Amino acid sequence: MTHEPAAATTRRLLTALAAPPDDTATTEAVNGLRATAAEIRAFLADADEHDTAAVPSEVLHEWRNALARSHRALEQTAPDEWSRWRLPGTWLDSHLRLRSLIAHEVGKAYWDGRPEVHYAEIDIERYLWGAR
Repeated sequence: MTHEPAAATTRRLLTALAAPPDDTATTEAVNGLRATAAEIRAFLADADEHDTAAVPSEVLHEWRNALARSHRALEQTAPDEWSRWRLPGTWLDSHLRLRSLIAHEVGKAYWDGRPEVHYAEIDIERYLWGAR
């Protein structure tokens, strides 16, 4: 059985997915991910503070692109680090799930012609635990 979580719950789960990279990860690409994660977390904290109901699709698009660029850079420039952190339960696993979720939501918003995505409508369960 699935349920539709409240916007606040979704914002908190998105914040958790935007986990900062581990302190032992220090490549330039990881620093880019660290900055992107901080930006996402700050945006979501502000949205939570103001109980904002939706996120602009354009913002999600920017996050997806920033995550994709940094993930690609990490995979290409530091394959050992990529392999080390690309395991279930790591910060990189969280980022990859977040990027997938964002890409899905950006695509839906594009095809539906919606300028924003309501937090309560994000199917976060699918990206955290898989559809059941």
